[in-house]
Parts: sequence; structure tokens; C-alpha cells
Amino acid sequence: MVTRVETETFIRFQLDQLGAQNRHHEFENICFRIAQRRISSNILPATGPVSSGGDQGRDGETFFSSLPEELPRAGGFVGRATTEPLVMACTIQRTDLGSKVKVDLKKITSQGQPVARIAYFLAQNMPVGTRHDLQEFARQEHEVDLEIFDAMAIATFLAEPDLVWVAEKMLDLPSNLVPANEPSLPQWYQDLQRRIRTSDGLLTTAGDFAAVRAGLRHATHDPDAQNDLAEWLQYAQSLVHPRSKDAVPEDVQMKARYEIVVATLRGMETLANVEGYIDEFVAYAATTSVAGDLQDASALISYWQGAWAAGLATTTSDHLMAQLQLILQRVDELLADTDREVYPNATAHLLAARAHILFHPDVTGMVRTPGAPVRKTDTSDMSFQEILSRAKSAEELKIRLDPLMATLSDLAELLPRARMFPVQTTCDLFEAFSPVLAAHGNYEMIRNALDDAIGSVEGDNAVAERCRNRALSLFKSDKPLLALREFHKAKINWFHGDTLRGSVLAMLTISSVYSDLKLPHAAKKYALTAASIAVSSQDPDVIDLVSDSLIRAFSTCYAAGAWLDATAFSQLALRAHGTYVEDAFDHEQHPELVGLDFHQTMICMAARKFRPELAETLTNLLSATDYDKLIWPYVDELESTFAYDEASFAETSLVELGARPFSDTGLTRSLTFSALGTHWNITCANDRATVLAAERFAAAAQILLCELATEDPVLLDESVLVEIRLAGPQYRERVDLRPDNNQLSALVTLLPYTENTDADELEQEILHAVGVLLIRLSALSQEQVLDMLGDAFSRGFLTQLSFGRPYDETAGLLDEAHYLHASQVGRQIFDAGNTTPKPASSLEQPSFFGPSFSETEWHDMIKERYEVSKVMGFTLARLLRNATCLRILEELRAEGWLDWHLLLAVFNVATNYRISQELGDRSRSRERVQQVSQELVNRVETPYTPNIPLHHFSRESLQQAFELATLTIAVRLGLHIDRATPNFHGVRRLLDRRYGFTQDVPHDDLLAGQ
Repeated sequence: MVTRVETETFIRFQLDQLGAQNRHHEFENICFRIAQRRISSNILPATGPVSSGGDQGRDGETFFSSLPEELPRAGGFVGRATTEPLVMACTIQRTDLGSKVKVDLKKITSQGQPVARIAYFLAQNMPVGTRHDLQEFARQEHEVDLEIFDAMAIATFLAEPDLVWVAEKMLDLPSNLVPANEPSLPQWYQDLQRRIRTSDGLLTTAGDFAAVRAGLRHATHDPDAQNDLAEWLQYAQSLVHPRSKDAVPEDVQMKARYEIVVATLRGMETLANVEGYIDEFVAYAATTSVAGDLQDASALISYWQGAWAAGLATTTSDHLMAQLQLILQRVDELLADTDREVYPNATAHLLAARAHILFHPDVTGMVRTPGAPVRKTDTSDMSFQEILSRAKSAEELKIRLDPLMATLSDLAELLPRARMFPVQTTCDLFEAFSPVLAAHGNYEMIRNALDDAIGSVEGDNAVAERCRNRALSLFKSDKPLLALREFHKAKINWFHGDTLRGSVLAMLTISSVYSDLKLPHAAKKYALTAASIAVSSQDPDVIDLVSDSLIRAFSTCYAAGAWLDATAFSQLALRAHGTYVEDAFDHEQHPELVGLDFHQTMICMAARKFRPELAETLTNLLSATDYDKLIWPYVDELESTFAYDEASFAETSLVELGARPFSDTGLTRSLTFSALGTHWNITCANDRATVLAAERFAAAAQILLCELATEDPVLLDESVLVEIRLAGPQYRERVDLRPDNNQLSALVTLLPYTENTDADELEQEILHAVGVLLIRLSALSQEQVLDMLGDAFSRGFLTQLSFGRPYDETAGLLDEAHYLHASQVGRQIFDAGNTTPKPASSLEQPSFFGPSFSETEWHDMIKERYEVSKVMGFTLARLLRNATCLRILEELRAEGWLDWHLLLAVFNVATNYRISQELGDRSRSRERVQQVSQELVNRVETPYTPNIPLHHFSRESLQQAFELATLTIAVRLGLHIDRATPNFHGVRRLLDRRYGFTQDVPHDDLLAGQ
């Protein structure tokens, strides 16, 4: 269905063409039709040749009508008629519009009848600032009010149902761009409007106000009723008119002020003449004991802040904050006087009002140029929640996050006892701001409490919808990892018979997110879980998702480089598509088939180019559905444009997909991915049972890394090589770490899956294996990592890892013969270098400082290193005088070593030599070595200190000493390298990236002048 945005865009283009083609008369006619409907019914077109000035600059002017005064509550023609002289003018001129308007103003006001207002239409857009300048010029120079309607305003008018015919007739708007007509005004609204118009006497009662409020809100938000907005505002104004002061209760007058402000802002995009109402309402609320009034005052200030930020209000930032503080003080006074044990519901209302106040950004001291916005915003979205929710952090919004979350935490703890408290509004606000709240430590607790409160009233479906909405907000704020948690929770809350489709769709979304994060095995797990649940449901509303799930499974295999598996899954997907989906092979209705065709074509293309022996295998697989007859002609058609050689194709695939093509062929299969600085290569024998176990392990590792990413497990930057084997009859759970100083290498033995396997046992086995590796990969202590895992479990991590049937069952759709054949044909496509998969941006290794790191303390530590030069000055002097040693030091510095790195290495070589000399043939117990080390560390060299032979300061010795020193520094920084064979380079990369190891402090050049 066409949107109004598309219609308006076309109309603006056609308006621009009027100017290009000098079609002034058509434009004048269009403006006249708009003016009759939107400005004044009693307007007549001017006559006389325009080019000769015969119309005296006036393209239309009003005639006298007394009906507005005689029937003040009437609508239609009467309500739109005007009693003051108004002139309409228009121009299609494209440049120098300001001068054109000024010339026409002079012409209009110097001839003919006196004019009070001028409506000026432009075929081009005009900046707001220019418009305001011209309006001020008209008032000062000609004493008239000027309204300017530019191309954007005209396009908006012409896209509305009652004027779109003008665009069709005069701007050649095609029928397919005509927006569908909105339903006519609802009967209740028409009845209400008729009753108010025909009522006798003043509007004074709460009942009158309720009726006016209903009509006013509908006219504000319904485009079909917006022509009535001014009329409803007049009715509302009558409730606050001075003559009604004694007749209308004070609370009704205040509520009317609230409605007038909101309707004026949202319906007319201005606060002109109503800002004083906000101050009056705030003053009233600051003396009330009603929490609802305080929250309404907070809402008004939120609108005010949004209007101020958009340049639509005249107040100042300091006044806004003063008014906010006034109602916050009142809320705190009431909270102090309310016993929450006795009055939990009243306390909950006050806490909700306090939270609403604290959601406001602190704009103290901010200055806005009059008439200009603080930031670019869509002026149709006026509340501060809508304007500012796009920000990525509470700091960016200037929200006082800790007080806000403390207030919400208090409310969350109170909710189980505050059963009468309506939690909906607080949930809405929390949901809107979830992107900037989700990083706070109390977020999960508050979210769960609010969800429980909603669920107890509206059920799990309502909770799932809120989870989905929060997830979408987090996606928009580029926080996919936090969005994942929300979708995982949604899939559980939707996992009921009546809402099962929502649960399956949530799983498919989860699979898609994992794919975007370049974690194909986690994505495959959820795609196939979705397929399993959908097919077993036999629910007509769900079963069509089987094919979508299998197409997703195909895509995950493609991304994992398992291209024979992907080809086999394409056949399963196509069969399911043909069975469960209407118009199954209509590519326009099912664009997912286009992606399937493209990726299968790439698989066949790569086979023909680099692994021709696989072409027959692929053809045999594809022929099950005659898919080969579609794909190979595509290959023939595109082959000439395929410019890769094998090495570049493999490198591109590894970088973009994260895997090597045809990684599922040959005797050994490999599964690769990268996350948080770690680069995983999981290998296994290429048989069905072992592959499924390896994929089960890879999926668990990927899901856990995603869950812990936001907690910062401080993983080393290194490769992880894991060999998966299946346990034999004498099984015992084990992870065997292999000695390796260049990567983390391990043999992991897993249970094979059988019909009698205990799913819980498989789950515990996987968790243990992945946990052991994670502890070795992390530079945190084992206790810290286990605490992180405990927190993950409390957030529901187990439901992410084991949802639905066991992985080996849902993923075991290909038979043993498929794996046997894959092991006997082909081989992976390898790149020439040692390229590692590039992680998704959300899973890159963090570059901010590590936990508890203090840059000041670190600089002090570096200064200590430079003190070494005083302890071993004679040795340094000898090194710098020796040409060979000096060359080694210069080479190392050219490679990036800092002076304190050089000193550290030299000091360690010298100290180790002297410890060895000191001990001689005596006992080398740990205690004795520590004693001698402590004695030597601070012993200052003298002319009588024995010289160290300079050959001990070789390049290799210095490098080895420096590697060992990095471990010592890591420990001093509070890190834990829990390895028998540590990866020195991995530790160094972590220190460089997150612990200031490449920083320096001012010092004398170590090598200068020597």
C-alpha cells in the first residue's frame, strides 16, 4: 500500500516542475483550492493578467462574512470563514524567494483594500529561519501578519483525502500514488461534536470537560478530524476563561490547561500563547497531594523540553529544570510522609511519578538560539521520550541514571504488594528508554518485575510483546547482544499453543541475529529448533514457517562454509516450501527464494572453478528437486564475471563469511568463528555423530560468548584450536589441554547422542567443556569467571542453550551416507596466508581500558621502570658503548619497543644472571630464589659490581626476558593467566589493547647521546 510519504514526495517533485515550466496559473489554481479548504471558505480568486500586475499582487482575497460571529460554535464553511481581510499570494519563482516575497508585500499593501493577513504559497521549500524573518519584516514594515506555505506544506495538504483530487487533476498524480481513504469520522465523534455545538450555556462541569477532552484528543491525532482542532481548542479555552473561574472547579481548569497545551503542541506544532498554562499547572501540582497531578506536570514539562529543543518554545533551560525540581521536591516530600508498608499502592504511584521526573534530561546551562532547534528532530514527535530515545547512552541524554534506576528498583520491589498500581505507563516509559537503561546493573531486575506485573494482569503474550518491542528499540540503537536477551525471553513467553507462531518467529529472529553476528552454528541451532517445533505443531498457523526455518538453516550452513550440507538443506527447504506455502515458487511473493538461488549458484560456481570433482556431487544432490536445471544455467550465465582465483576467493570468504568454502569435505571437518578477540577452529572427524557433537559444542560456545560479551570477560587475543572426539565405552568427561605457547589448544571428548541419551547430561557436559576453555581464555580469575557464569544463569542462559529438542536430534536431518560421501570427496578451499575470520563489530575485542585499570597508577608504574636506569647504570653504559648491543636495542625500538620496554628486558636479563651467579651450586629452592631475588632487585650497581658478559644481552635473550616480564606485569595489573604454557603474544596483545602497554611517560631518551 502506498504511503503518504511517497505521495508527498511525488507532489513536491511536480510542484518543482511547475516552476521549471513557468506554469504560474496552474500553481495559482492549486493554492486557491487549498486556501478555500484550509484557510478560509470566503475567499475569491483575483482577476487580471498576472504578468502585467493586473491582480495587484493578489492571487485571491476574502469577502465579508458575519457567520463566524453569529454561529461561534459552527463548523464547515462557517467555522472556516474569516471576518478579517486576508489576501492570498503565490509564486513559482525558484530562487531569491526572500526578495520576491518582500516585493509582493509592498505591492499588496500599497493598493486595494486594507489587508490584515497574507497567506503566501511557494512552489519551493523555505527554511524556518527565513520564514520567521519575513514574518517579522511584514509586521514591522507593513503591519500585516504573514503566513508562508512552502512546497512541503502544500504537498502535505494535497496528500490529504479532501484535497488529493487537486493533485490528481492539476499535478497528474497517478492513481497508484493516491493514499487509501481513511474511514470517515467515527459516529461517536460526530455525535459528540453535534451535542457540544448545540448545547446551551457555558461548559463548566467535569462531565463537560470529559466530553471536550475526548473530542480534542481525537481531533489532535486523527488527520480526518484535524480541521476541527481549532474548534475544540476554543471549547477547552472556555473552561479556563476568566469568566469561568468561579463556575469551573479548579482541578477541572487545570486538567483543561493540560489538554490545551498538549493539543496545541501536537496538533499545531507550537506553544504560542500556552506556555503560561504549563507554569500554572506546575504551581498547582507543587501544592497537591495527588500523584497523578504530579505525573501530569512531569509530562507537561517533557513536552515543554521537547518543544524547547525543537525551537518551538520561548522558555529557558534553567527555567525548565527549576520547574522540574519543584515537582521533584513535592514528590520527595510526599514519599517521606507515606508509610510504604501501610500504603504500598500510594507509594508506588509516587515512585512512578518520581521515575517519570528523573527520565527528563538535565538541560541545565544549555543554550538554544531563538528559533533554532538544539538538535534536528521530526517536529511531529514532540515528547522528550520520542525525541531523545535515539541516543545511545544515558550520559548522552544527560539523564541522571543512578537516581532513576534506584527509584525504579524501589518500585520493582514494591510491585508484588502494590496490586492496585497500574503499571502500564511506567512499563511504556521503561520500554522506550530500554536502549539507554539496559547497560545498568539493575536493568534485568527492574525489567523482570515490570514484566511480572504486566503478565499477572495481561498474560504471557503481553510480556512477549514488550520483550519484542524492547528488542526492536535495542536493535535501532545498535545493541544486538542486548536485543538477543529480549528475544530469548519473548520466545519463552510466546511458547503456548495460541501464540506458538510468535515463539517460532522469535526463534527465527534469534537465528538471524546470530547470523549477523557471524556465529553460524548458534544460528543453525535456532533455525532447526524453529523447524522442529513448527513441523511438530501441525498448526496451520505455524507450519508454513517450516520452509522459512529450513531456508535459514541453508543460509547458516552457507555462512559456515559447509557447502555440501547447505546444498542438501536446499532440497529439504524446497520440498517444505512446495508443501506448506501458497504460491510456493513465486519469487516476488517469496524473496527468500532469490537469496537461496544466489547462494546455491555461488556454491556451484566455486565448485566448477576450484573443485570440479564436486560438480557431480552437487548435481546429484540438486537433482532431487530438479534444482540443478535452474542453478547450472545461472552458473553458465555468470561464470564470465567471476574474477576470483582460489586464494583470493578463500580469503574473501573467510573475511566476509567467517569460514572457508567446502569446509565440510574431506576426512576432517573444521568449524571456524571469531568473537571477543578469540579465533576458534574446531576440528573433528567428518562422520555424522562427531560432526553433530562438534556443531553442538560450537553452538554452545557461540551462545555463551554472546551472553558474556556485555559483561567483559577480558579474553586474550589468540587462536583457539579444539579437536572434538566422541567418547568410547570407558567415557569420562574431560578437556585435555595441549601444551602450546602460540594458541589455546585442547582435545575435548563428548558423549555421542543416542535415543537413550540424557539431554541434561549432554547440556552439563557442554557447559563444563566450554567453561573450562573460557576460564583459560580469560585474564580474570577463575572466581570472577564463575561469578559471570552464575549471573548468566540467573538471567536465563540455560533457556538459550537448551530450548526444544537436543541439537543432535533437530539437526540430524541428513543421513550417514551424506557425511560419508562428504568425507570422501573434495577438500576445503584454502587461502594463501593465515587469514582469521573477522568478527562482527558487536563482538570485536573491546578497546576500552580493562576492569579496575587506573591510567594514573599505570603511569606511576612506568615511571618505576625508568628508575631501573639508576639501579643498573654501569651495565646500561656498557651496553650503549658496545656497537652490537646498541644496534640490537635500536632495532628493537624501531620495531615498536618503548624505552621502558628495553629497560625492563635488560633489567630482567641482568637480574636473572646475577641470581644464577649468587646461587651457584647451592640450593635453588623457591624460597631461596625469592630471597636472593629480593636482595638483588634494588641493589644499585657500583664500579665494583662484577660485569655481566655482554653476549647474555642477545636479541633472543632480551625478547625472552620481555615475554616473561609481560606475565609479571599482567599479574601486577590484577590479571590471571591460568596456563601451564601461556601464550605470551596473546597476553602482550591484550596489554597493548586494553592496559596501556603502548603508553609512555616523559623521560630522557635512553639511547640519545650515548
